[in-house]
Amino acid sequence: MRRSMAIAVWERAVVCGAAGLLFASLSARQVAAQRFAAVAVSPSTLDSGDSAGTASLANVGLKALHGCQSFGAKDCKVVYAVENQCVALAIKKSPNTYAYGVASTREAAAANALAACKKEGTGGAECWIEESPCANDDLRWQSPLPLPPGGTPGTVDPALVGFWKLNVNGGIWVWQISAYGTYTLHSEAPDNTPPNNGTFMTNNGHYTLHASSMVWDDQGTYTMQGSTAVIMTGKLGTGTWVRIAADPGYSGQPLVPALGPASEPITIRR
Repeated sequence: MRRSMAIAVWERAVVCGAAGLLFASLSARQVAAQRFAAVAVSPSTLDSGDSAGTASLANVGLKALHGCQSFGAKDCKVVYAVENQCVALAIKKSPNTYAYGVASTREAAAANALAACKKEGTGGAECWIEESPCANDDLRWQSPLPLPPGGTPGTVDPALVGFWKLNVNGGIWVWQISAYGTYTLHSEAPDNTPPNNGTFMTNNGHYTLHASSMVWDDQGTYTMQGSTAVIMTGKLGTGTWVRIAADPGYSGQPLVPALGPASEPITIRR
């Protein structure tokens, strides 16, 4: 892949940062308005890391690099860094392939990364999104993944379509279920649960879940509690998920919070 201008800028920023000269030519107002995101990958192992939400190009690159290196890979490198945008990393094994995509939304960046990944290599498994940080993501939590493309309409109970939360470990898990038979889940709790996505199907009160971004399969039962809550029982036990937003589909439109006492005000990061 071509060495991007963004990476060259990032490398220069690291040197300047070490000398105490980082962004010396920018006004305080300009620096405050800038936020960055970056992804890193190991070409040999496809381990990866990301970082987002910082106001320093040097820091966001180093954090993404350290995240990749934490898995033990020795050849991690920053693939791309962006300012006030989203960047996604797509990978494919057998043969090892990776590519990135950039856009103003997480979904669009992921679509661009998947398209680039499919062009980079031939044969082997399908490409999937491994990282997808946006510059405006909340620093406290890992960046969520977007809904995966594809899926089959009509494979999910319409009552489950939308965004749900589960109170866990001093925070919440946020789960989006689409009408197309795909899902995404991320944690906003201090439990290091990795964001993941994949396929989700239901049939007569039973569900089947398969993660495509990590090794995880689950199946179990669910019982609706009106339209604002559902009791799910699976491998991790039984929990009550509460609806927090309507389903925006693939339109990229702002989410519309559900009304009523079951919907506590929270921020869903796109």
